[in-house]
Amino acid sequence: MHSTNNQLAKRVQQTVLAVAVASVNLELHAQALEEVVVTAQHREESLQDVPIAITAIGAEDIRTADVSDINSISLRTPGFSMGSYNPAQPQLFIRGIGSNADGAGEDQSVVVFLDGVYLGRTAGQAFDLFDLQRLEVLRGPQGTLYGKNAAGGAINIVTTKPAEEFEGGFELSGGDMGYFGVRGLVSGPLGDTMAGKISFSHKERDGYVESLVADLDDLNAYESDGVRAQLLARPSDSVELLLSADASRDRRKAPGRSIGDGLALGDIVSTYPPELRPDFYENLQGKEPSADTDTAGISLQVDWDVELGTFTSITAYRMADADVFDVQPPVTFEYFPIITLDNYFEEEGEQFSQEFRFASQASDALFWQAGLFYLNEQVDRDEFFDAIIGAPLGGAPTGTVLPSGGNFQTNETNSFGAFGQFTWSFGDNWDLTLGGRYTAESKDATNRSLANGVNITEVFDIEVDEDWSAFTPKVALNYHLGDTTFYATASTGFKSGGFQGTAGTQLAAETPFDEESVINYEAGIKGMLFDSSMRFNATVFYTEYEDLQVLIQTVSPGGIPGPNVTQNAGEAESRGAELEMQWQLGSYFQLAGTYAYLDTEYTKLEANLAPFEGNRLRNAPKNAGSLSLIFDYPLAGGGTIGARADYTRKSKAYQDIENREEGAISAYEVTNLRASYTAEDQSWELAAWMKNAFDEEYMLHNFTINPGISANVTPAAPRTVGATLTYWF
Repeated sequence: MHSTNNQLAKRVQQTVLAVAVASVNLELHAQALEEVVVTAQHREESLQDVPIAITAIGAEDIRTADVSDINSISLRTPGFSMGSYNPAQPQLFIRGIGSNADGAGEDQSVVVFLDGVYLGRTAGQAFDLFDLQRLEVLRGPQGTLYGKNAAGGAINIVTTKPAEEFEGGFELSGGDMGYFGVRGLVSGPLGDTMAGKISFSHKERDGYVESLVADLDDLNAYESDGVRAQLLARPSDSVELLLSADASRDRRKAPGRSIGDGLALGDIVSTYPPELRPDFYENLQGKEPSADTDTAGISLQVDWDVELGTFTSITAYRMADADVFDVQPPVTFEYFPIITLDNYFEEEGEQFSQEFRFASQASDALFWQAGLFYLNEQVDRDEFFDAIIGAPLGGAPTGTVLPSGGNFQTNETNSFGAFGQFTWSFGDNWDLTLGGRYTAESKDATNRSLANGVNITEVFDIEVDEDWSAFTPKVALNYHLGDTTFYATASTGFKSGGFQGTAGTQLAAETPFDEESVINYEAGIKGMLFDSSMRFNATVFYTEYEDLQVLIQTVSPGGIPGPNVTQNAGEAESRGAELEMQWQLGSYFQLAGTYAYLDTEYTKLEANLAPFEGNRLRNAPKNAGSLSLIFDYPLAGGGTIGARADYTRKSKAYQDIENREEGAISAYEVTNLRASYTAEDQSWELAAWMKNAFDEEYMLHNFTINPGISANVTPAAPRTVGATLTYWF
């Protein structure tokens, strides 16, 4: 099937390019692209003027390409990859830098912001993306204006503000595998000085993985709900207040994993009767997994224009709860592998954040801003597992049930930041930007063990605390030549240390791991060609990391899988090149594409990690690219027909420091198709869509249980088809 899919994907590429070239003859006059405005530097700027590698996805692309979660962002962003150990724990990696740690005292290297509010816990990022104005992905360390652990990059989610005139709409979708979705929005004035908005989203779909040994045929099914409300007030010409509140609920029968090739478990299953040998969308789970998340938040942003500039305050509270039951490896029935594990965790997190900023256009040549940031985050996390050691060649259930083992953790983080940045325009074409941030962070944690004598070997109940601090400067130089901007930057980043999530001994629980630091050198070009009908952005970069935090699975005495622990990996490098292009080919066609080349390496490892020196970083495919062809054609009788094809390809990506082939995410190619008709007055649209059009069998995630026990593959969905009716008023 894979060879056939590859051939079809290549044909799609050839067809897209052929149609794009042919379309030039349909329209002789170039059509200028609209300017893209971003707020990556906390002020509105043209994408082409910002000396940062940024991918910006606008509202129309979000809607027509169905960018509804963070994974669909990663498919359209060069250098951005994502794994999903379970639905409550998305793992975000930019240029090979990210985190798969999940303890109460551990943080992420790629951070997510919702309307300027930092989202601390990964469970708080697992919500449906709807009602959005724009998505921005900032690649590379963002240690000055963002600061809080943004060592790998940052994702800005920007929602639409309440409208000044009454408007609204709804969207109704249906498809195979029981898919049903409905979204709605109402927005408009509530008086002379106030406007409001409320929007909602509901989605549900059946699963696509089934068990061969139990009545479980709906694994990876989901149902999600979200609501967002905003009030926008302008009590005077100089003051604007935006009050936002949102909540989401997500319920999944997941992760439904399949069994990878090789290793002990794969060898055992290969001896089973044919009816018990699972394919890509089958497994041998006897229990139903679940992943439930609930998130909510409220924030108030105040913008006050004074004589010297604009004062901004963002005050926010957020909570994120997760309740996950995970079966791994997924084998039951009367055949027992070497070991089975049932993992469960329950996490409750809440945070309060306050940011103050002041920005001033001091003169035509000088813009500056400065600010303060504070975050208090409190997390309670209970995680444990049950294990059965069984007869490796099958037979009657003679397994030995081990006692439950686990950790009960709490952590309180207090993070303070002070930052400043100014941009000086000199000569006719030059801009110099200098910035810096000082961050001080402390963590107070507790950890109580439930020992089983196997991998949680000691009984302990400890309280620990530690603090870290860093100064992270940045310098950037821009040169403008007509519609082209050249830039070069040197920037730094910092991610605080922390404490182990699961720990087998008291020493492991009370010993903190160190902070990681990064310096990034980057040069890029951003330009407009052919009467502004083509936008292209290209960058090359070289990044050095010290004490990079990596998650390692330990092995307990007797060969039993031990706890996952975070270690510092000495030194690592990431280098590469990225390209983004958007080309308006006349009035009817638009071609867009991305490409990323990524070369990563652990350059210095010591002690038990030394054998892996020279390996590639995790979630770092060497080559990745995407291609989109968008077509809109007005009909003579009224209305518009539209179509788009989105193609993505990513090469193999390892999922561990050992670079195990069995645990890698294999190379894959995915094509999504959409066709639509829009009424002449643009009041409604009917669209048909097909996702994963060539039915590619590819992975959302993969990992191994060591030593050599099992590969655990989370399959992505097969081909799905459906239709969407959208009505605007």
